[in-house]
Amino acid sequence: MRRPKEQVAEGEDLFVGIDLHKIRWHVTIRTFDVELFSASIPGTWETLQRVLSRYSGHPLQAVYEAGYFGFRLHDRLVAHNIPCIVTPPSLVPQEYGNRVKTDRRDSSKLAHLLAKGMLKRVWVPSEEELYHRQVIRRRRQLVRDRVRTQSRIKAELSFFGIRLEEPRGRWTLIYFETLQSIRFGNRWMQESFNRLLEQYEFLSAQIDKQTQLLRELSETELYQERVKILQSTPGVGLISAMELLLELQDVSRFRRAEQLAAYVGLTPSQYSSADKVRMGRITGIGKNTSDQINFIFACLFFVCHSFTSFLFIKTRPLLIWCLNMIFYFKLIH
Repeated sequence: MRRPKEQVAEGEDLFVGIDLHKIRWHVTIRTFDVELFSASIPGTWETLQRVLSRYSGHPLQAVYEAGYFGFRLHDRLVAHNIPCIVTPPSLVPQEYGNRVKTDRRDSSKLAHLLAKGMLKRVWVPSEEELYHRQVIRRRRQLVRDRVRTQSRIKAELSFFGIRLEEPRGRWTLIYFETLQSIRFGNRWMQESFNRLLEQYEFLSAQIDKQTQLLRELSETELYQERVKILQSTPGVGLISAMELLLELQDVSRFRRAEQLAAYVGLTPSQYSSADKVRMGRITGIGKNTSDQINFIFACLFFVCHSFTSFLFIKTRPLLIWCLNMIFYFKLIH
């Protein structure tokens, strides 16, 4: 059901659902119970602003799904005094058995759920926090790219029956020189293999540059003191400390340990009914962080969940580690 704009009561709250795509956006505007506007528009802020200006006499609230387009639209809406929710797509309520999906339905559903107050929101970092966070995330991407290149090199060697004793952990300079000394006796194969080695060298150099950039960021006034506190904990170096700081940012927004565990993807799955309780694997829903950082988060969750957790810590070093981490998180609250 729709009704003309002039029939909307003055000052009535309006809810805006936006389904974002690269070229066009679908926008739905509604009251609590009636849809007023639904149309596909060019995917630009200027076009959206013109549509919203038609309802300037009404309090507006907007929502769109988190993803490819980041938080730029959120920032522009908030700057124009329009509250905006960025909702995680995985937590949007779904209709069981509904196999029809269109942009119009998606935007209409977002506006409807926003009006009913049924949507979760993601935490939106500031522009500076976003820029700083990209430093550690770019390094992580480069490391993963280098691991893929290493896997390709090893697969190439196995395919041609060349066996080398691989070092544990990071490849040493001696091992890489051994790879460079391999000769296939065929120009085309040799040149192709050399491209892999050159790619590995390039990525290693990029990782070193990004690590230096991360080190410079850690020495700024914003992070310097907190990095020192974290590095005083055994097993936590510069990279781990900065990943904790840059991914968590303001930890005071986590009121319970369960919220921190959910944020980093350490929430276990559970299938329970009546008197039967079965805990499954970790869902992995949340931030895509490194295994080392997930281990630190898991220990934090373990010790912060309840004070009685200390009864299960048998070794003194681990107890000191947990106390140091709790001390740090109390400092930045």
